[in-house]
Amino acid sequence: MLRILRFLLVGLVLAITGDPALATFHDKHGQCRAGQFKCGNTCCSGGQRCSFDGHCIPLGGTYCGGGRTCGPFERCVAGGTRCAPAGLNKCTSRLDCPGGSFCNGRGECERIAPELDTTPPTTCDDGRTCARGSSCLPGGGCSRPGWFLCEETGSQCRPGFKCSTHQGCVPIKAIDCGYGKWCKPGEQCLPEGGCEKLPEGTEP
Repeated sequence: MLRILRFLLVGLVLAITGDPALATFHDKHGQCRAGQFKCGNTCCSGGQRCSFDGHCIPLGGTYCGGGRTCGPFERCVAGGTRCAPAGLNKCTSRLDCPGGSFCNGRGECERIAPELDTTPPTTCDDGRTCARGSSCLPGGGCSRPGWFLCEETGSQCRPGFKCSTHQGCVPIKAIDCGYGKWCKPGEQCLPEGGCEKLPEGTEP
């Protein structure tokens, strides 16, 4: 009995609002008003369509699922959670575009072009060609891409490092002790190895 009363109360409220997009019933038997048709648990007005899961789709609208609808000249994006201008590649913000692209000033999705390395390949004395980002090694061959060669020692250092005296590499901000050994800034290298903190007021 309580369920029937609740049903009639909802029908009365919807009838008062008069919104054709809302569910409106003619009587307790669930009959739709004249000019409407039943769609799931709701009633749709003339000109509307019924979605597969029982939701009214406005005239010219596109159904996105889950009760969400986009208007005319719009399309569903982001899994049906947002609407974007209709048409291939059209957008109003970056969220309307696929990954690796952005919405340009013309309202179109444009792919982000990767930065091209224009450095030409290196040709070595022995005729070998090293790829972009590599350099020729004294004993033949090429350095690793992105690494650089220490001409005085023949060592290869990766980005963020610098050449160490005699051999090897050390972090670019470190104090070089030679042979790839180093101390932190504010320290000094000891002859027997290791590091010690600089005395107060001493310049490194």
